[in-house]
Amino acid sequence: MHNPSQLLIGCLLLVACSGQADGPSATENEILPQGGSGAGGVSAGVSGSAGASVAGSNAGNGSAGTAMSQGGSAGTGGSSEPNLGGTSSQGGASGVAGSAGAGGQAPMPAPIDFKYWVLQLPTGSGTSPDQISSAELLAGFSNAYFYEGDDGGQMYMDPAQGITTSGSTRCRTEMREQKPEGGGAAWASTGTHSLTVEGKVTKLGGGSIAVGQLFNGTDSIPLIELQYTNSHKFSLLYEEAKGGGSSTDLKTTVDLNTRYTFVLAMIDGQVTVSIDGKQVYTHTPSAGILAKKFYFKFGNYDQSTSAGTPTTTPHSIVEVYKVGLVHN
Repeated sequence: MHNPSQLLIGCLLLVACSGQADGPSATENEILPQGGSGAGGVSAGVSGSAGASVAGSNAGNGSAGTAMSQGGSAGTGGSSEPNLGGTSSQGGASGVAGSAGAGGQAPMPAPIDFKYWVLQLPTGSGTSPDQISSAELLAGFSNAYFYEGDDGGQMYMDPAQGITTSGSTRCRTEMREQKPEGGGAAWASTGTHSLTVEGKVTKLGGGSIAVGQLFNGTDSIPLIELQYTNSHKFSLLYEEAKGGGSSTDLKTTVDLNTRYTFVLAMIDGQVTVSIDGKQVYTHTPSAGILAKKFYFKFGNYDQSTSAGTPTTTPHSIVEVYKVGLVHN
């Protein structure tokens, strides 16, 4: 005869073991397909990536977390604070409900965490556009160019003309990456850096709109601009030297008023672009460029606008739902 307490302990061990699922890594740049939850509602991550369950999960032991987290809890070395679109440079990011793993759905970017961003508007004077600080954004800033849409997304509106910087003839309503403690972000090409944005273009002004940029802050020029064109396709402008850019058709069509998710990434010196889960561009910049410092931008940088007195008449509108930002 077996001791009843021994049987009970054996059953508990069996359930605990069968409930673990070493699911595929939900890495910083990756959005996995829809699926079921991990067995038993408990999962273990591998090397710091997110584990798998709907009921709640625990990320593994390690440093590579994700800022695209709405679920799951942190492993050793990870943060225990819910991450709403910020960075996850210190470890596995935590969430609110439970993250994806084996066969599950990887966490999507969370709504924008404004402490990592500053907003440039098409208003201001001369060549000094208005800048809205992270603190003002966190306090609920809104105006005719930056407001909440009917479906909860954040609207970025450009007029046909507006105040531009000295280095551009186009106005913009666009976010520029900041350090959470203040000051402009400036990171090296080594490591893993990614920006994930879920959004859509709701109004076109007649030309291309740069909806995301990986910016060379050292030389103050974009390294890459992801552009939504008037033919409802995505293209990419690559520019190592000012005025020396080249455009690539990414052969990806997304209708107006249709959601997309794009990822701009620089991983150990290699630039990649993915749209709706498909990698559509990869390139390794020259050694001289890789020695520079970089930051991300997103929003509505309309290439068909011009410098002048701004109005509140919409020329183009981009809507953004969720943003994920990762630096490891």
